[in-house]
Amino acid sequence: MPPTYHSIAYAGFEVANPVTLAAIQALVARTALPPGAVALDIGAGAGGVSVALARDFGLQVQAIERYPDMADMIRARAEAADVSDRVAVVAEGSATALARLSPADLIVALGSTEPAGPGVRSADAIFAKLADSLASPGWLLWGDLTWKGDPPQPLRQVIAAAGDYATHDGWLAAAQAAGLDVVAAEIAPDADWDAFFGGADARVRDWLDAHSDHPSASSIRQRADLSKATFDFGREWLSFGLYLFRKA
Repeated sequence: MPPTYHSIAYAGFEVANPVTLAAIQALVARTALPPGAVALDIGAGAGGVSVALARDFGLQVQAIERYPDMADMIRARAEAADVSDRVAVVAEGSATALARLSPADLIVALGSTEPAGPGVRSADAIFAKLADSLASPGWLLWGDLTWKGDPPQPLRQVIAAAGDYATHDGWLAAAQAAGLDVVAAEIAPDADWDAFFGGADARVRDWLDAHSDHPSASSIRQRADLSKATFDFGREWLSFGLYLFRKA
């Protein structure tokens, strides 16, 4: 399979987002879910979270990932950690996966694109759909970009191409409107942001230096340049929020 920006940038990360695995594990521990409970990891990305849910908590994980290169990365991580029997890679979109696999005891959605299905983009609509996909009781571990203030319109338009984002208070209000209790809410430290975006860019630049003649090099460079410009410029107005919600 030809390399992509994501498969290169995220290969060295357990979590393909500006948040640490330790922070995620600490919140999952608060659910006190028993071994064998069912978790859906939507947009499972690099696979480190899915593996940790199975390895450290004994959960049965459905790792939902629509991109083939990332799905291969998850399978490789699960095999290396000897948890392939507890991590099933679901190579399909979130809408059909949720319809087929819910209700779940835990849903994890960290930086996921349209995690409730195509066209479901507002915070209220996303949380309403995910809450409906949870068992009672059930848990939602949510992480995504948050606006720290009113950004310049061009930045908002660029970011909106990938998804609609809320402020910290906006995510909380949307979750509560969906009937979810707020158990924990935190903003990732700036160091996590810098380590993730800086590390991803460095890996891609290193790959481009070593593979300048590769047929995919031009498109990967364009994607890397856009990502760096967007998040370097947006650093003043963006952060990453991590939340644990409970459905009674």
